[in-house]
Amino acid sequence: MANGAYPAGLSEDSAAEASRTRGELQLVVPYSAGGPLDRSARKLVQETNSIGRLQVLNVPGEGGATGAAMVARTGSRDPLLLMGTVATQAILPWLNPQLPYDPLRDFQPLMLVARMPHVLVMRSELALQWRIYSPDDLLRFMAKHRQPLRYASAGNGSIGHIAGKLFQTLTRVPLLHLPFAGARPALSALLEGSADLMFDNVASALPHVQAGRLKAIGVTSRTPLPLLPGVPSLSDSVRDLHLATWFGLFATAGISDALAKRWVGAFAQTLQKPQVQQYFDAMGVIREDLRLQDFARLVQTEHSFYGQLIKANHILPG
Repeated sequence: MANGAYPAGLSEDSAAEASRTRGELQLVVPYSAGGPLDRSARKLVQETNSIGRLQVLNVPGEGGATGAAMVARTGSRDPLLLMGTVATQAILPWLNPQLPYDPLRDFQPLMLVARMPHVLVMRSELALQWRIYSPDDLLRFMAKHRQPLRYASAGNGSIGHIAGKLFQTLTRVPLLHLPFAGARPALSALLEGSADLMFDNVASALPHVQAGRLKAIGVTSRTPLPLLPGVPSLSDSVRDLHLATWFGLFATAGISDALAKRWVGAFAQTLQKPQVQQYFDAMGVIREDLRLQDFARLVQTEHSFYGQLIKANHILPG
């Protein structure tokens, strides 16, 4: 199960229980294998050796809610770790009132791992065909043709979904949302031509931009990014469009303070290793040190921010 898969017929809960029986601590990644979040989690597991055996388990589904719910319901006697995101902890609760977990009550925030800016991308051949090289070019094209362009995302409630909905709300241009079970299948759809646009994280899109397969139209950060020279901020053309994703480590609620501090200390030590820092830098991931109460305050702030954003812009789940 080193790759996060489990045998056919064995449920996610059974797989987790089997691993705990073997003395392994599960780190649940609530998305498909292969994306930047998954790669980051596997690098942390690979480089952390002071808290026993660690295992990554990919549990995709419902925009990340399936994996998050699995961690929430295990109980503090057999806690799991979650690589939680802005989507699972701050966005999905506002889009799905029936979410099977409470993002503020059911988890113990441990530490922020990193932030990831996003970039609006499209296939380079399509950008060349439609003569779209900037956000203004895209807006002029869409205003002229008024045909909905298809944008792929990592699922309902993902930051890519919210960015697309906000872009559509602020510009009043037609877009059709195509949700997938993670960033990797969404990106594949874009590259294969079954989607036209994607608000992808820089870590995922960068290799394809550098290889010339994708054209970077604009970034969702307030300022341009050094890794994407010449690519403007979308907020220069679309006022108030500035978003960024983040991901961090959470444990099942109810664990002891001593255990939380032990885990935080181990992972913080890992994040200080030069090889880990170089790995994240190469991905375009921005490292940031927020732990325990400081991280919990960030989660609460982001939860409130996205609630206000979603309500103010009447953003719906689909």
